[in-house]
Amino acid sequence: MRVTWRVGTRGRLLAITLLPVLALFVTLTWYSYQSRQSEVHAELAERGQLLATALVTSSEISLVRGQFDELRATIDGMLQTDSAIHRVTLLDADRKPLLDVTARGDGVPEARYYEAAVHKRLLYVTGGGNRNVGNMGYVQVRMSPTVMLRKARSRFQLELAVALAGLLVCAGLAWQMTSGFAASLRASMQAVRAADAEKRRLLQRVTTAVEDERQTIALEIHDELNATLIAVRLEAQQIAGLAGNLPPTDAATQIRDKAQAITKLALGLYNSGRTLVRRLRPEMLDMLGLQGALEEMVRQVGSSHPACRFSLRTEGDFAGLDGDAAISAYRIVQEALSNIVKHARAGTANVEVARHGEALQIAVADDGVGFDPARTAAGVGLAGMRERVQALGGTFAMDCLSGTRISIMLPVEAWCAGT
Repeated sequence: MRVTWRVGTRGRLLAITLLPVLALFVTLTWYSYQSRQSEVHAELAERGQLLATALVTSSEISLVRGQFDELRATIDGMLQTDSAIHRVTLLDADRKPLLDVTARGDGVPEARYYEAAVHKRLLYVTGGGNRNVGNMGYVQVRMSPTVMLRKARSRFQLELAVALAGLLVCAGLAWQMTSGFAASLRASMQAVRAADAEKRRLLQRVTTAVEDERQTIALEIHDELNATLIAVRLEAQQIAGLAGNLPPTDAATQIRDKAQAITKLALGLYNSGRTLVRRLRPEMLDMLGLQGALEEMVRQVGSSHPACRFSLRTEGDFAGLDGDAAISAYRIVQEALSNIVKHARAGTANVEVARHGEALQIAVADDGVGFDPARTAAGVGLAGMRERVQALGGTFAMDCLSGTRISIMLPVEAWCAGT
């Protein structure tokens, strides 16, 4: 069974607050423990050397007399009063053991030992004083850190318990403080999401209104202006025909020439109107669908600008895309190709449109000069593309350091629901 953990806003805030404190707590705890260990071993080293040096005097008398009972009694007393002493050994000059006293208990000795030499002294009667002339033996002391480490661990555990209590208090305070902050942050995030959703709805309404207005203007141009231009052309052609039936005079010739000029002007205005209608409301979308309209657009742009080679690759089923969906995709590709023609100075340009499930992927790339977004202000075309994508809840990405590549993802499901 797969378990998915979800960390909410409050959990993130607690992590941000407590993780640095916890890391500091662990670091200081480890440092305190290691410091106590080092202090114990340093104290044992100092005490061991002092004990070995202190036992030298008593050992010298015992070595001279050859009697070690008094020295053994002294060492036994020291072992009973100081649990850190594990073993005391007296050696002769040849390092043969003469006396070995070991403490009772469970203490574990250190690997090292501390040694002091018992010197042989030559006494000067006339001059006063003495001089070392050799060694009679050696005193070795082995220390055991067991008892001291046990006491150090007990103190450390007490300090650790106090520190943990403080850490729990900090965690409780953080929990209480993040409660109100998390609620406020959630409310702010919800307000931001609501504002963003409202912005997308407004952008979508504006885009729809603009497309509706374009369609209205296109219909008015097609039904009224173009119809009037057709009538003007027909009337001019009739005038030219009537002038041709008149006797050949200069006036009749001028009337025929003027009528033919009016016919040409009317035809030019009619073609311009047709072009404007196609730009306002692409007829190819209604006739061929999105895929066919894109193919026709790329073909027309390529034939009008032979210096750049344009190509189109489509993938997926576009049959269900109509209305606002097809218009938005068409306008985005149209604006991207317009920017390539105007600014890119490219040799090749590739358009890729693919539908994968509930998403439509659009990519337009060229090998032109590119531009630096930090130094070049974004044009109206790019801003319009971003607004269209944002209104539909999609994503927009652009790479323009080497050539220009625009990558857009639009959710198809939102379109279908809207239509």
